Amino acid sequence: MKVSRSLCLAAVLATIVGCSDSSDSPAQPEVTPPPPPPPAVQPAQLRVTHAGADAPDVNVYVDGELALEEVAFRQSSGLLTIDNPGSIEVEVRGVLADGSEVTVIGPVELVLEEGVRTDVVAYDALFDADGELNLKAKVLDPVAIEEDISGVRVSVMHAAPVAGDVDIYVTGPDDPLASAAPIDAGFGDALGPLALEPDTDYRVRITGDGSDAVVYDSGILSFPAGTEVLVLAINNTFKVGSNPVNLLAVGAEGATEVVDPSMGASVRVVHNSADTPAVDVIVDGATVLANVPFPAASAYGDIEVPAGTYNVVVAANADNSIAPIDVDLALEQTASYTVLALGSFAANSIEALVTSDDRRNIATAARVEVIHGSSIVAGEIPVDVYLTADGVIADADAAISDLAYPGTTGQIALTPGNYWVTVTAAGDKSVVAFDSGGTVTLEGGVNYTVIARDPSPAEIAGSPLIELTILVD
Repeated sequence: MKVSRSLCLAAVLATIVGCSDSSDSPAQPEVTPPPPPPPAVQPAQLRVTHAGADAPDVNVYVDGELALEEVAFRQSSGLLTIDNPGSIEVEVRGVLADGSEVTVIGPVELVLEEGVRTDVVAYDALFDADGELNLKAKVLDPVAIEEDISGVRVSVMHAAPVAGDVDIYVTGPDDPLASAAPIDAGFGDALGPLALEPDTDYRVRITGDGSDAVVYDSGILSFPAGTEVLVLAINNTFKVGSNPVNLLAVGAEGATEVVDPSMGASVRVVHNSADTPAVDVIVDGATVLANVPFPAASAYGDIEVPAGTYNVVVAANADNSIAPIDVDLALEQTASYTVLALGSFAANSIEALVTSDDRRNIATAARVEVIHGSSIVAGEIPVDVYLTADGVIADADAAISDLAYPGTTGQIALTPGNYWVTVTAAGDKSVVAFDSGGTVTLEGGVNYTVIARDPSPAEIAGSPLIELTILVD
């Protein structure tokens, strides 16, 4: 009988397999399949927002390393991608007027989860009534990161210490308050995300808790599809308008303040011409300030108008046809301005100097703007300003150098304290134009405008050569 070669081979293989467990056969090594690859780590997102209305710029440290530098009030980091989520240590340090740092929050531990967005908001007054650090960090409930969101999601936080409990109404532009149920929010509360329709006009109004008196009105708002935004109620630090709060819309790239549309601009006027009689200030043909003497200054609140361009005339109170200043001023919404009448009437050199003033008060700094407004005595002489403890300037460096008429330093942040003020001719300490005769206290959380001016007729016989007008806000 003949057996095919292939069948014989199959028989041999079967015999080998069948005998593979015998003690006479070598053991076969076990083959372990490779482990499956670990699941990909899903990044987390972190966003830090500065909502401390009276706090200085801050530096943010993560695990001891500087991560965000000089974050100002109303600024946000935007969404930061954290590739390796887990536990991190966050510390917030305020930047003082001399450039040094002081810890104002933390260090605190944050646990960032995979695929989750975490918002951290610095809020509240920097100091409490006893002078103790009071700035807080609010960690909002984490939100899952989702791609291709088709709607609009809005989270809300009440971060305005100036306001108590509030009701927030989100309605159509022309709908009454009663058309929507209010969102009740106490200071520090956060809620959401809330779902809104994309590309739809909304209006946000805020009232006191249980009240129907509106203290903030956003005007018309609309969001495109795919928007995720954190909306913070913050103090109105512009000090213009009757609304105590505005909204800060915090998005993926940064933050934008949404101001009440009713807010206008504010102007204060300074009569700084020593040889000019009392004046009237006329805006668009209407007298808004009458019989203003040298060296008086009005308050910001005396002139509040809608944004726009206005004709401003400074005329002699005795005869309005004598008008040495007649200018058109463009005033921007939320802005505050100081308009100074400078120069000499006798020399026919009266002119207007206009400054734009940031009125936010910073608790850790005395903010000072110095204006050289002495035209008769020092119009051709730039000055140096010394700030010392005892008035001895021999070995001191000038805090402000070579300030010429009619110049301004802009706002300078100084460490709060007591300063002896000495003004000299630029580069010549022997020519003293002003000496305060003692220390002047500059307080934190106050804005100062210091105007070097000519003396009045009553002051001209005395010493020093020039005088200072100090305005406080």
